[in-house]
Amino acid sequence: MNPRFKQLVKLFQKLPGVGPRQGARFVLSLLDRDDSELKELGTAIVDLKKSIHFCRECFNVADDHLCTVCSDARRNHATLMVMEKVTDLDSMEKTGLYKGLYHVLGGTINPVNGVGPDKLRLKELSSRVASLQKKNGPLELVLATNPTTEGETTALYIRELFKKSKTVTITRLARGLSSGSNLEYTDETTLKNALEYRK
Repeated sequence: MNPRFKQLVKLFQKLPGVGPRQGARFVLSLLDRDDSELKELGTAIVDLKKSIHFCRECFNVADDHLCTVCSDARRNHATLMVMEKVTDLDSMEKTGLYKGLYHVLGGTINPVNGVGPDKLRLKELSSRVASLQKKNGPLELVLATNPTTEGETTALYIRELFKKSKTVTITRLARGLSSGSNLEYTDETTLKNALEYRK
């Protein structure tokens, strides 16, 4: 097989969820595209870090320093939902039901893969909680990590972080979510039930 083809397949395999076959499909699909489309894609990739940023408050994807959620004064500042990934946040926003703020951790505690609490945005979460409490008083912290072993471990760690606080109420999304599933692939009805019946 052509060495350049193999190299491109390997580069695509560095993306999450992409194996050798999927990588090969991507390369073959790109070979069928016009040069103008390839140039547009290449330019978008080169400029990716210049044009897309993370929100300085919640770590959602943003055009500028603040994302659309954090810059919306109508959001409920007494509720903060903690999520693993930006894609989870996007799924929750599509329900249109949650009107509070978010905090994206950037993953979960996973010692097997070398991810400890220090690799997540937990210090930023503590600072954010303190800041929101100072401005708005008592705060509900909604733990919306995935119902996986890593997600549960992370939620337990966060509970421990705030267990001594008398002004932080910790809730967890209800068990409308099946164990082992991911928020980004969960349908809106299941997310709606999980959000409405959280405890």
